[in-house]
Formats: sequence, structure tokens, C-alpha cells
Amino acid sequence: MIRETYYNYIAEKMEILATRIKTGGKLNLLGLNIHSETFFRDLLNLIYSYYLKPANVGTANYEAIDLVDSDNKLVVQVTATATTTKINDTLKKDKIKELAESEYNLKFVFISDHADNLRKKTYNNIHNIKFEPSIDIIDKVSILETILQLEIGPLVDVYDFTKKEFGENPSTSNLNSNLVSIINYLASEDLNEVKHVIELNDYGIEEKIEYNELLDIKESTFDEYKIYYGTLDRIYQEFIRQGTNKTVSVFNKITSFYEKEIISKDLSNIEKFFNIIGRVQDYVINSGYLNNIPEEEIEMCVRIIVVDAFIRCKIFKNPRGYTHVVTE
Repeated sequence: MIRETYYNYIAEKMEILATRIKTGGKLNLLGLNIHSETFFRDLLNLIYSYYLKPANVGTANYEAIDLVDSDNKLVVQVTATATTTKINDTLKKDKIKELAESEYNLKFVFISDHADNLRKKTYNNIHNIKFEPSIDIIDKVSILETILQLEIGPLVDVYDFTKKEFGENPSTSNLNSNLVSIINYLASEDLNEVKHVIELNDYGIEEKIEYNELLDIKESTFDEYKIYYGTLDRIYQEFIRQGTNKTVSVFNKITSFYEKEIISKDLSNIEKFFNIIGRVQDYVINSGYLNNIPEEEIEMCVRIIVVDAFIRCKIFKNPRGYTHVVTE
């Protein structure tokens, strides 16, 4: 499922951030803590629908408080120090008394260590501010639990936000395996029931098939696999969201296989078409990045992708006036 991809990316970045904060603390390198306060402010606003703002912008008397949500009567301390002493020291501050009188709720966000043990302890809340350890102590794990339960729309929003904050270092494997990723995603779909149907201009497709002398495989290949156009289109749209060049690179790779075939003047177009399928299949099998997919399923997915590329005008000649034939 694509939600697993989104969640794994978010979780990985938060794990890396927590580890760097913890290591930096031991070396007395605290610059990342300051930037993390902004990251967690925006993340909490996103997943909990808060309206947190920096507490000390324009004021100098918000001791021990980092973020304030005036609309929800909420104050937050963001810290890497997950100890009972840290919580008790905050609770006894004079500012907490003032906030308690204004009926604010206090929460702690621990950005490096787990804080599950702290939720079970009793604290010296001398000013009686609203503070319930079991729900007002937040850490990396509790945040990820909330993210894991988000609906797909909000989950994508958190993914997009995290990616903007952290970015992604390009690697050779990522650059070379976009086509393989399509196969992996497609193989994970339930293709027994086509749920993402997009209406196509069958007349236009048949015209291109006839124009390229591929009528002998119309029923066995094109009619068999064009029904998955909508499923593959949804996967491509997810690729576009993850990186605008991913889908383009997939099409370019298939086109490059086609270009290698069209120079063979002694082969029929049917032979060239199946050679393209063979080239794509060999490429993904030899890539080393395929999931554990049976060979028959790999071939089926490759046929779906190549037929789709034909429909999208990425391979073979187009009759005059032929365009990408979606009619949704």
C-alpha cells in the first residue's frame, strides 16, 4: 500500500532527527534543537489541528514555555531532556501559575528519547495547571502512532511537509530503479478486480494498432491489458507527487527500448513489440531492486506497462490526428 511508503519515509526522518539531537546533546551541539522546535510546532499543528506559535516572539517572560496556542488554551514545552526533574522544574515556574489561572493546558514534547515511563509517574503540580501525564506527555512514538492512524489525505500532507523539511538525498539506486518501482507497486495491486477504470477512446487505440500492423495481437495483448490503464495511471500520479521526474524517466526508459528496436528493418512490428516487452523484463529482473515477485507476475506487469506506453503515445508511430486517447 502506498500509505506504507509515506509512513516509512516520515518515520525514518524522525528517527534520524531524534538520533542526531541525542548525539548532538552529548557533544553540547544544540543548534539542531532550536530548528527542531519549529519543525515540531508545524508538525503538531498539522496532525492535531493546533494553532501553535512561538511563545517568545515579542515577549521575554514566557520562561519554560516554547509554543503557545491561544485559541485552544494550550502551551507546549519542546525539549530533548526526558526526565522527571525536567517536568517538575517546569511545573514550579512562576509563569505556570499565571497560565494555570488563565486555564491553559500544559503539554511536553520530548524530541529524542522515549517518554512512556514518564506518563506513569506523579508530579508536583503546585500551581494546578491542566496537565495529565498520560495524554500531555508526547514523544516520537506517540506522534508516529497518531500519524499511522491518519486518513490518506492528511497522511500525504504530513509526508509532503516532512519531505519539504528534510528533502531527499539522490542515490544511484533511486535514479536507476523508477521503472522497477512501478513494477513493485503494480505487483502489489489486486488486479483480479479493476477498481480504477478510466474510459478510453477505443476507436483511437484500434486505429493506432492497425496503423502499426499490430492487429494480430489486438485481442490477446491490447484488449487484455488496456483495462489496467486506470490502475497504472493512479500509480503514476503517486510518482508525480513524490518527484516530478520519476514518471518521465519511466517513459523515457521504455522509449529508449523502442528506439533500439525500430532500427531493425527485418523485423515485423509485432516482433518489435514483444522485443520491447522482453527488454523491459530483462531490465527489471537484472536491476536487483525487485521485490520477491514470481516471474509470471513480472511478465504480466511488464505487458501492462508497455501496452500503457503504447496508448500514451510513447512508443510506435501515431496515425495523423492521433493523441493520448483518454476520454474520462
